[in-house]
Amino acid sequence: MPSIRAVQHGSALDQVSVSSWTTFGGSFYHAMVFPLAICTLLLGWSALPSRSAEWPMGFGRFMVTYLSAWTLCVAADWLQGPYVYALYEAYGFSSHEIAQLFVAGFGSAMLCSCFVGGLADRFGRKKGCLAYCMLYILSCATKHWKNYWILMLGRITGGFATSLLFSCFECWMVSEHTCKHQFSSGLLSYMFGMKFTIMYLVAIVSGLVAQVGVDSIPFSPVDGSILYYGGNVVAFDMSAAVLVIAMVVISTVWDENYGTPLEEAAESEGESSLKEAWMALFTSSPLIGLCVIVACFEGSMYSFVFNWTPSLETAGETPPHGVVFALMMMACMPGAPGAS
Repeated sequence: MPSIRAVQHGSALDQVSVSSWTTFGGSFYHAMVFPLAICTLLLGWSALPSRSAEWPMGFGRFMVTYLSAWTLCVAADWLQGPYVYALYEAYGFSSHEIAQLFVAGFGSAMLCSCFVGGLADRFGRKKGCLAYCMLYILSCATKHWKNYWILMLGRITGGFATSLLFSCFECWMVSEHTCKHQFSSGLLSYMFGMKFTIMYLVAIVSGLVAQVGVDSIPFSPVDGSILYYGGNVVAFDMSAAVLVIAMVVISTVWDENYGTPLEEAAESEGESSLKEAWMALFTSSPLIGLCVIVACFEGSMYSFVFNWTPSLETAGETPPHGVVFALMMMACMPGAPGAS
């Protein structure tokens, strides 16, 4: 039988352990932030992109002009990412209904990607980037309503916005880099490396900041209505606020650029161009292989995006979604394609 002194000593150790655990934030995930952040900094530093060419005059300013707006816009995407499934679940929707909402977002992004490039080339890439901000603000606003169809509208507009985010911004940057400023291809590789490195760094910070915001205000309805505020909704409000700032930056700092001249674009984007694209898709073996590889990769990634939130939940504990997301992004950052 253990002595009373041993039992008391064990209880004291347990209290110290609990106190230390609470200091780190109250969960295993919070306790892992600091050690994993150290590892991420060390590995991320070794993966920073190397500059293989001298900076010509104006490149530093151009890089800041692009990356400042890109950082804000991608931060808006990362802020809300950890809380999409969690918010739908908090509203009481079933896993089947949540899956339908997710599929609507993925499907709208696929549909938009078929024509967003041509529209941006014709009407302006800067306008396309501003359209991303406006569509995503609308998507964030819909998250306040506990209504399936309003949330469905938000998923569709969010899908359109995601397609714009990963097309118009790069098109604008590459056009400005190669056509207007005529910087070297080596500096273009450096720009892409910095872009992906900053993207993961912003994702880490966004996850932690979103967690603080979500924990600061209780999740509650407005006077018993279907309109909600606080809790998981805070992450979407923060995202919308960042997008407003991004719109100001893009509007005041960026110049507009286009693809081909308007007359040539009208001809090149006609019915014959679509037929050629479909013919190439079904007759080119390398293109078919590429499509299969991309589809498998994206399919596995989207499956993970949908399942990671419910997979970590237990009957007695809801994980800190923002912190978990930040930890995953810490693991991703050292692999950012910058070391090349």
